[in-house]
Amino acid sequence: MKPVVYRNEEGVRFSPWSPVSAPIGMPMSQTRTARDWHLMEEGVAMGIWECTPGIWRRQVVKREFSYILAGHCIFTPDGQPPIELRAGDSVYFPANCHGVWDVREDLRKSYLIIN
Repeated sequence: MKPVVYRNEEGVRFSPWSPVSAPIGMPMSQTRTARDWHLMEEGVAMGIWECTPGIWRRQVVKREFSYILAGHCIFTPDGQPPIELRAGDSVYFPANCHGVWDVREDLRKSYLIIN
């Protein structure tokens, strides 16, 4: 199998904006995804994800690595102290990592979700 290349280019095609699954109050964050490759034989999915400001519960239960391309947020894992994330930061979420996202500025990240 050959490598899969991801490019963060201007004008990439995104899915339509949709509300988060588990909002907490207002404003209600909206998200969209671009270049979402599902590499089933490898057990991974990758792409670019964007989110507008708001507070909501994290719904991904699989392992995830993300690199923050733009924006500012705070993620508070259940029972743990908050983690502030800004452009240039990388974050790894272990499987079943639950918590609350508090997106302060429009957020853009590249991600790799691992089954």
